Order: sequence, then structure tokens, then C-alpha cells
Amino acid sequence: MSMLSPREEKIALALAAAAIPPGATLSGGDDDTVARLEQWLADGSSLQARGVRGLLWAAEVSALASTGHTLSHLPRAKTEALLEKWRVSRSHARRSFVRALLSPIKIAHFDHEPTHEKIGSRTPSSRSLTQVDEVQRWTQQIIDGNEASEDLDLECDVVVIGSGAGGAACAYELASRGRAVVLLEEGDFHRRSSFTARPAEMSRKLYRDQGMTVALGNVGIPVWAGRAVGGSTVINSGTCYRATDRIFKKWRDDMGLEEFSSESLDPYFSRVESMLQVAPAKMDLTGGIGRVISRGASALGMSHHPLNRNAPDCDGQGVCCFGCPTGAKRSTDVSYVPETLKRGGVLVTAARADAFDIERGQCKAVRGSLGKNRRFRIRAQATVVAGGALMTPVILKRAGLLKKTSYVGKNLSIHPASKVMAVFDETIDMGSGIPQGYAVDEFKDEGIMFEGASMPLDLTALGVPWVGARFTEMMERYRHAATFGFMIEDTSRGTVRAGMGGSPLITYDMNDFDAQKMGRAVSILCEIFLAAGAKRVAPMLPGFDEVRTTSDLAKLRNTRFSPSEFEVTAYHPLGTCRIGVDPKTSVCRPDHETHEIESLYIADGSAVPSALGVNPQMTIMAMALRCGEIIDSRLG
Repeated sequence: MSMLSPREEKIALALAAAAIPPGATLSGGDDDTVARLEQWLADGSSLQARGVRGLLWAAEVSALASTGHTLSHLPRAKTEALLEKWRVSRSHARRSFVRALLSPIKIAHFDHEPTHEKIGSRTPSSRSLTQVDEVQRWTQQIIDGNEASEDLDLECDVVVIGSGAGGAACAYELASRGRAVVLLEEGDFHRRSSFTARPAEMSRKLYRDQGMTVALGNVGIPVWAGRAVGGSTVINSGTCYRATDRIFKKWRDDMGLEEFSSESLDPYFSRVESMLQVAPAKMDLTGGIGRVISRGASALGMSHHPLNRNAPDCDGQGVCCFGCPTGAKRSTDVSYVPETLKRGGVLVTAARADAFDIERGQCKAVRGSLGKNRRFRIRAQATVVAGGALMTPVILKRAGLLKKTSYVGKNLSIHPASKVMAVFDETIDMGSGIPQGYAVDEFKDEGIMFEGASMPLDLTALGVPWVGARFTEMMERYRHAATFGFMIEDTSRGTVRAGMGGSPLITYDMNDFDAQKMGRAVSILCEIFLAAGAKRVAPMLPGFDEVRTTSDLAKLRNTRFSPSEFEVTAYHPLGTCRIGVDPKTSVCRPDHETHEIESLYIADGSAVPSALGVNPQMTIMAMALRCGEIIDSRLG
């Protein structure tokens, strides 16, 4: 089925040919690229297709202003020059436009096994994927909402909305104490056989809004979250950190949260680490990335080490963020959820909560849609909302709850993240090994954490902002390229509201303090790569396409960047229904029960009151276990 009109196909072909010219080994953008783009659009949502078509027409018309011709009628060289002009523009809107315009075309071109083979990178079909779906007794405890032929009406002790880090851990704690638990999940339960290691395909299956959730503001930041049984734990990199006592001290000193400290949460952290089988990554599985980062950090006297992860049997397939096909990563769909069901819990998938029954100030039931045309009602003594920092405020606002507080959806922190790319003479081979297996934590007390961010070929193409011959040459050097990432403990805050179709509408402006911290992180990472022997380092900042010398590095260090000049992503939304002692500035009490409604609890990243500076899944789980313990103590 053709997803583009003949004119739109012509625009897409002009863009593909200019952005991805043929190289020494790589074929350039051509009719086959456009055909794969149309297939990619056919596999996606209608909203995605409309968005791409809109971008194509915007590019077609925008060319008129500076060239006097529509884009599809320009020679390839002029189209390339126009794209380069947009790419290096000081206008954030213009740079974001060209990035959004070319991303689908790059995906279509590089999500192609013959292209992988030409470069010598690992293809999805060459990976040793263990795809055996064992039949387990606990799967009988799953109700697939998509197959429901009638409405569902259940009664239990506790109903938990969301099966990610918070919801699954809380449900497990309650089920292990003999409580009747119903676990609701808006997404589907995906078995290992459906994990294909193809980023584009798995993003559609496992990511909220197919990976198109973006925080709007002075930067424009993709904020990725999972939508499946297991939530974001299915698509994270498996990194496991305890929140530090520096953070807990801040909570106590600034927020009066006396209940939280490293000592008080230690039993819960220990139980999480046992369930997830947390251990340092094996150095040989950190691959070329671990090797060069270790070398560079050692040369500079910085603290560095393999990351603690929840993947004891990892064999380095390198696709952690697209569902672990071997089940080695102990995401909640293979840990807390099955253990909950083994203890009598019930999981209902394709269940979208949209209403709550409140009687005399107490939550008595949850109602919502089931599959495509059925409804559910779950009556319970206690209700736990654990949809994550993006969806929990949307669920609560959609249901018209907690109107007395203005803090539902406020206080969003996201740990803004970015990366630097470098090219070495030696082979790195990012497609093999753990994508995020190594860390430099020398600057953690400053709120800067460096963690691996190696990427498969097709995602690397998205991360390289260049166009033309320079872009193709970089992609042909893929096996010699290394990327490493960082995130900052942000002081900026955003807001989550209910958007179109039930999706979260996120607004977030990065402040200047955080921007300068981002700039410092970029310069440090460039220094590490140079110390490791990189021949070219690409910080991906305007005016600094490459850093090769100490004078280049000094110039980078002395440059102040505005927030809009960074290419930022985010993976750790927190704080949108934060706990606190003051009902005027928080949504729930330190025991996770909402200030306004009894027996309604929040146990996910939205309850975490501030940015943590480290990956949050361990802290969310530890707090959720504590929440489950508290709920159990209050039930009859």
C-alpha cells in the first residue's frame, strides 16, 4: 500500500539522495529507501504518517524562500547545501525541523540487513536470540483484555495500576503477604519470541506512543517510556543504582522527609538487588566502548568501573532497549510480575483506567476500558496508581481526582542526557556488547554521570546530525566509532498534562544552570575520548562538529551554550505526584497515600520527590516495596 503521493515520494527521494549520498561501500538514498520508508509508515500509526507527510511538504515549500524553487526540483548539490544550512542554523526550531525531517528517512535506509552487511556490523538475524516461550502455570493468571468477550468485574484486596518498576514491586510485596492483588496494565504482554532486535519494530511494540513522546519547550526533548507488561524496565539498559545519602539528606533537610535515608531503605534495596540479581557487568561484555573509556578515564585519573546491572546471564546481544530477547535482563515482566502471579495475583492487560469510585473520601474501585470495546470494574480495599511519572498524573486528571492540589503533573524532572561520538583507528564494534555497561562517576557529586550509550547501526544514523558525504563517511566508519553518554541531575522542572488521545503532554524548559552543566559534561567526555586516543571527536554542538586538539578542547570549555543548542534525550521522568509532608506542595504523604483521598496510593517514579542523579529503577522499586508493606499493615 502506497503511503505517499507521487509528489511526496519525489520529495522523499530528493531528501534521501542529498542526505545520504553513495559512499565507498554504502549505497545512497534511492527509490528503495523511499519504498522502505513507505513500509515503515504503513507499519506505524496514521498520526505518524500524517506527521511525516507534513514534514515533507514543509521542506518542499521552505526551499522556495532561499532558492526560488521547491525542494524536489533542486539539483542534489543544492538540496544538500540547503539541508546543511538548516542543520547548522542558530535557530533551534530549524535544527529540530531538519532532524525530524531526516530521521524517518535514515531509519528506512539503515534498518536494512544488506546495509548492515556492507558495513560489517551485526545484523538482527545474526544475533543469537533465544526465543523459546515456555508455558508456565503463572501465565494462566493473565487475562488478555484484547480477547475479552464480556465486561470484567472483579473484587480483590488491592488493585495496582501499572506493571513497571513501582507497580510490579508493590504488587509482589502485597501478594507475598497473602493479599489478593489485581495488576492492571494498559499495554500488552510480549513474549520473548516477539523480540526481534529491530529498533524500529520494537519501538512500536514496547514504547509509549511508539517512541514519539516529546517534551515541548526551549529544547524539545524525546522522553522515552515503556507501554507493555514491565513498563519502562523492558526497554531500559538494566543499570542499577541505589539513590545516594546526599539525595536522602536533601529530602530530609529541604522537604522534611525524615523517613528516608540510606539506612532506612537499605533492607528494601537489598531485597530488590536479590530479586534482580544485581551484579557488575562483565568487563569483556562492555566491548570496545568499555575498553576505550577505561583507558581514557585512567589516563586522566578519573573514577570509572563496569556498571551494576540486573542481567546476570547477559551474553552481550546489545539490544537491551528493545526488549531482551534472551530474558537475561531481569525486567519486571520476568521478575516481579511472574512472582506476583505465582502467589495468586491476577494480571489484566490492555486495561486502561479512566475512573475511580470515591465514597466518603475513600477510593473503593477502579473502572476503565478493556481491549477495544469492553469495560472493567475492580473493587478493592486499596488502590495503587503506578502508571509512571508521565501517565499517573494523566490518569488522575482524566478521572477528575485530587482537585485540591495544584501539584498533580508538576515538578517533573527528567535527567537530561546527551552523548559524544568519537572515531578511533582501532575497531570498536558498537553493535556487540552491552549498550550501557560502563561508567565514569568522578563527577557524580556535581550531578553528572557518564554511562555507556553504544547504539546499533540504524540508531547511530539518527544520532549523527550531519548530511551529505560527511554523513555517509561517518556511517561507513561505524565499526570504528564509539559513543558514550551522560546525564545530569537537573534543577529545571516541567509539567505533564493530559494530551490528545490520552497521551501525556509534556512541557519542560531547561534553565541556564543545567545548560552549563551539560556543556561541562560534553567537554569532559571529549577529553576522555582524546585521552583514549580518538582521532576525531564529535560533540554534536553548533560550531563544534569535531574536536581534535587541545586548543579545540579549550575553546569548547570556554563556550557558553544556550539550552536549545544541545541534542537532548531523557529516560527518567520523576516527581509529578511527589510525596511530601505539606499537602499544598505535594500530592501524597510519605506513606504514599494521597493527601486528599484515603486508600488511594501512588507508588512509582511520580512519587519520587526530586531528581536522583542516578538511574531510578532501584529507588522506585525500594520505595514501592515499602509502600506495599504499609498498605498490608492497614488492611483488615
